[in-house]
Amino acid sequence: MTPSPAREKWLSKCAGGDPEIRVAGRAATFPFLRSLMAETAADISLIDVQSEAQYATARDWLHELLDLTPIVLLSPKLDQSMFNEIRRAGSGGLLRSDASLEQIVQAIRSVAAGLTVFDSALADQSTEPESFTEQLTPREIEVLRLLADGLGNKDIAMKLDISEHTIKFHIRSILGKLGAASRTDAVARGLRSGLIEL
Repeated sequence: MTPSPAREKWLSKCAGGDPEIRVAGRAATFPFLRSLMAETAADISLIDVQSEAQYATARDWLHELLDLTPIVLLSPKLDQSMFNEIRRAGSGGLLRSDASLEQIVQAIRSVAAGLTVFDSALADQSTEPESFTEQLTPREIEVLRLLADGLGNKDIAMKLDISEHTIKFHIRSILGKLGAASRTDAVARGLRSGLIEL
């Protein structure tokens, strides 16, 4: 479970330079991780599974760890049953072990906002697919992606070079089509359905 050298470097950088992400500690075994999670009251645990043995152990420990904190799990396999367990916990993430650092950062931020995120390959296997009465337009999908990045209306309008009024219109349309109660809910539904990816 020890992060790869590239991820170690990234973790150190986060600890020193990103005000939104602070590394509370690192653990090399699941028992130590459980103790660390309980002691630090961390918001999220990033679990980097790098071998078949660790993968099997992660399956055994997942339920117990999810009781302590939301988890972003990086795994060599995309196991539907593991994802369903993460999903039932209310928030968390499951990405491939080779996910980019940018994807991992976005997953951490999304899970911190109470969302569930997963690799797009799981969308086709999902036992609980989202069904929408109307399809989003390409522009609405673009807006939804920017909402997932945490941008506000003004920033989205500037990025797409359209008015804030038009952005509000698109967001109302997105919420209606997805049956979402809020922007956060719309992003969650978009991620679950595979409409957008991290």
